[in-house]
Amino acid sequence: MIIRNISQYCTELLTTSKCRQLPFHNLEHTKEVAQNVNYLCTAMDVDPKQTNLLIIAAWFHDTGFSTCYNGHEESSQKIATDFLVKEGFSQIDINSVCNCIEATKMPQNPTTVIAEILCDADIFHISNSHFFYRKLLLRREWEIFCNKKVSDLDWHKMNLEFLKKHHFRTVYGKGVLEKGKQKNINKVERILAYYDY
Repeated sequence: MIIRNISQYCTELLTTSKCRQLPFHNLEHTKEVAQNVNYLCTAMDVDPKQTNLLIIAAWFHDTGFSTCYNGHEESSQKIATDFLVKEGFSQIDINSVCNCIEATKMPQNPTTVIAEILCDADIFHISNSHFFYRKLLLRREWEIFCNKKVSDLDWHKMNLEFLKKHHFRTVYGKGVLEKGKQKNINKVERILAYYDY
């Protein structure tokens, strides 16, 4: 019941605020992250309470974009805290949710096992074919909201650098998702092979 209430609250926030204008960090991404959390928790046999806290963190993790772009993680934590306090959540559970949200800040820096799961869920797409579609949306978002325009060559180089520097945190991420990421690294390297630089 509480998950449904939270998903409805966050869905409304993500579709009625400026979040609806974001090509990447929008409702679709949030729903994907929540699904990824569920998938990872099932694959790794995470207990139901921790799974629920992670799903809650997934729903709230990008709601802060409704108030600001840079530093949105802090705003997301405040939005989550305000909602969860009203719902009677314990301070320990609220802290756990906020810790997970904070960990998604780039570069990711999880300090707990469940925060590691949210981090891998948030970046899950770099391990599959969705990566190339999602990075186009992110590029457009940066152009619109960050005034960050780069050439095709620089964009591919940035993506390659990001993929190579990124490390999955969970056992599942290291054992399974890493293989898909390596395939995407190879694809980006093949794209860059066509550039004379």
